[in-house]
Amino acid sequence: MNCIRSTVVFLSLFVLLGVIACSDSGNSTVSAPESPEEQTAAYFKAIRNNPSELRKFFLSMPKGGDIHHHLTGAVYAETLIDLAAAQDLCVNPDTCQLFSSPCKSGETIPVSQAYEDWDLYNKLVDNWSLRNSQYFNSSPHDHFFAIFGEIAPAEEALGGILAVLRARAAEERVYYLETMIQIPTEEEKVIELAKKLGWDDDLYRFYEKLIEQGLGEIAQSISARLHEYYSRSSEILQCGSAHAEPGCNVTVRFQYYALRTLPREQVFSEMALAFEVAAKASLVVGVNLVGPEDDYTALDDYSLHMQMMDVLHGIYPDVKIDLHAGELDLGLVPPEDLRFHVSEAIQVGHANRIGHGVDISYELESKETLKVMAQKPIAIEILLTSNKDLLDVSRDTHPFPVYLAQNVPIIIATDDPGILRTDLTEQFVLCASWYSEVGYRDIKRFVRNSLEFSFLSGDSVWASGMGYSQIAAACAEDTLGTQEPSTLCKDFLEKSEKAMLQWQIEGDLMAFEKTFCSECE
Repeated sequence: MNCIRSTVVFLSLFVLLGVIACSDSGNSTVSAPESPEEQTAAYFKAIRNNPSELRKFFLSMPKGGDIHHHLTGAVYAETLIDLAAAQDLCVNPDTCQLFSSPCKSGETIPVSQAYEDWDLYNKLVDNWSLRNSQYFNSSPHDHFFAIFGEIAPAEEALGGILAVLRARAAEERVYYLETMIQIPTEEEKVIELAKKLGWDDDLYRFYEKLIEQGLGEIAQSISARLHEYYSRSSEILQCGSAHAEPGCNVTVRFQYYALRTLPREQVFSEMALAFEVAAKASLVVGVNLVGPEDDYTALDDYSLHMQMMDVLHGIYPDVKIDLHAGELDLGLVPPEDLRFHVSEAIQVGHANRIGHGVDISYELESKETLKVMAQKPIAIEILLTSNKDLLDVSRDTHPFPVYLAQNVPIIIATDDPGILRTDLTEQFVLCASWYSEVGYRDIKRFVRNSLEFSFLSGDSVWASGMGYSQIAAACAEDTLGTQEPSTLCKDFLEKSEKAMLQWQIEGDLMAFEKTFCSECE
C-alpha cells in the first residue's frame, strides 16, 4: 500500500514539474524540489483542485488543535441518541425535546424506542443537526441555536461525549481540544443567585456580593465535576491500560462560558462564575461568551457585556479571554449592529482571540482593528462550514482573505462539527478549495497557530512567535521534534504543556512530509 502511494506521489510530482518546465520558455531545465517540505508543497499544489485527494491529504496531516468548538454541539446526533438511551432519557416525538425519566404517558417516550422506529430515529438526527436542512420550517441559523435547548438533558453524559470527541480527534490527527462547556446543574445555582441579588450598576459591588453569597464554592464544585468528566472519558478510553485507545493521547482543556442572551444580572453572574472557575480549575484555561449574537438582548447589551469583561479582566488579569464577536452579516441585523463588535471585543473586552469575526469589513474601525490583531497578535478563529451554513457567507464573501492579507494569525476550527455534520479535516479542504492563494506553508502555519495561540499553559517552543523561524534557546541545538531531545531541551519541554505538544507535532509534521519525498528513506 505504501509502495502504491509513493508511486502516485512521485508521478504527480513528475507531471507537475513537467508542466512547469514546459511553461517556462526562459529555462530548459527546472530543478526538482529538494526538501521534504518543498516536495509536500508541490504535491499539495498538484492535488488542490481534487477534493477527494485533498481530503486524504488533510486526513493524514497532523492538524494541531481544534480550539473553537462547543462540547455538546461537537457530538453527532447518532451519538446523542446512544447516550440519551443509556441514561434512560425520554423524548417528545413531536418536538424532539429531551426529558428526564420517567416518561409521561401521551407526552414522551423512551429515546431507546428510536432503535426500533426508523422514522423516529431519522427525525431525531435531522432535528438535532443540520442534516436535510432544506426541509426545515425555520432557517438553519434558528434551527441550529434551538438544538442546544432540545438536547440539554443529555449534557449529564459529558464524560461519554468527551470520550467520543477524543477518539474522533485521534482519528483525524488532532492533538488538542479546547472545548467550551457549562455544567447545567451548577449554572442553575448561579442563576438563582443572580435573581436573588438583582441588578447593580456598580459591577465591582455586584461582584463582591456574588463572592459573599458563595460564588467561589460553586466554582470549586464545577472544577471537581470537570475532573470527574475528564476521568470518565479516560476510563471509557481505557487510558493507562494495555488496551488504551488512541484518544488517550489527545489533550483536552476547557473554556467556561456565559450565555449572552440572558438578563444582564444573570449574564454578569455567569461571567463572574466563568472567571472564578478559570482561576480555580486546572482543566479550565479561559472564558467565553456564547449564544446568537443577533439575539435582541445580545445586541442591546453588547457594549455592557464588554464592560463586564473589562471589570472582570481587572479582577482576574491572568485569565485568558476568547470572544465570539462579529458572527453577523448584512441582512441578519441592521447595518449599525455591524460597526463595532470585533473592535470593542478587543479594545474593551480584552479578547486574546476572536471567534468568527465575519463582519470585520463592515466595521468603522476595521483597518485599525486588523492592524492591532496582526501586531499584538490576536488570532482569528475561522469557521468556514459554520459561516456558510448559518450565515450564508462563504468563498469570496467570507473575510478570510482579508485576515490573510493583513497578516492576522489564522486558526482553522470547526465550531460545532456534530450539529454541522462536518469535521476539522473538511475545514482544511474548504480552505484549500476556496482560496487559491493559500499554499502548503500557509496551511502549516495555520496548524502551528492552533497551538501557539491556544490557552495551554507554559512557554512556547518558538522564540520568534508566529514567524516560526527560531526555536526557544533551550532547544536551539536540537533537531526540531526529535524523540530524544537534549537534557536542557527535555527539561524545558517538561515544564510546558504547550511546548511539549508543539514539539510532538513538529516531529510528526516532518514524518508526514517525508512521505512525499521521493529521495527520503
